[in-house]
Amino acid sequence: MDTVKFIENCLNQVQERLTKSLQGLNQEELTWRPAPHTNCIVEIVWHVVRGEDRMAGSLRRQEPEVWESQQWQNRFGYSDQQLQRTGFQFMRVLGQPPQLEALLDYMAAVHQDVLSRLRKLSSDDLNQALDPERPGWNIATSLRHMITHKNNHHGQIDFIRGLMQPGWDLPPGTGISQP
Repeated sequence: MDTVKFIENCLNQVQERLTKSLQGLNQEELTWRPAPHTNCIVEIVWHVVRGEDRMAGSLRRQEPEVWESQQWQNRFGYSDQQLQRTGFQFMRVLGQPPQLEALLDYMAAVHQDVLSRLRKLSSDDLNQALDPERPGWNIATSLRHMITHKNNHHGQIDFIRGLMQPGWDLPPGTGISQP
């Protein structure tokens, strides 16, 4: 299998698993905290999606993030200045979480942007350094980080969902990428 196709399969699998983990959650469940100092599911998803949009910069060169190019700030109603202060804990700063539907739509838009740019690459392109001062940080490293970042936080979401709903699990076969 071609390296770029393998990376695409990995990105698709983690996207599917995360999306399935969020299905059926209501606003109360999305904002539930196992302890007062912990992040809730919607904050974790927000962090994952905004992080993926930023990390995809390695594929975009000088083009803006999906957040800006598709004007997602209008749909969410958050200004860039507000968001720069929030990190994970935007609910504590802004007071209200985004609606899950909007967050899933933004997540899908970022995913599609990443895939469309990835499909234009060859395996040789993956070795391209992103910063001359950091020659080890190349496109492949950035994509690997994107995949592991999303997987790690997906595990947190599944853990929190399991605390709320003992016995919950992903639907059988979820995440098995088809060729």
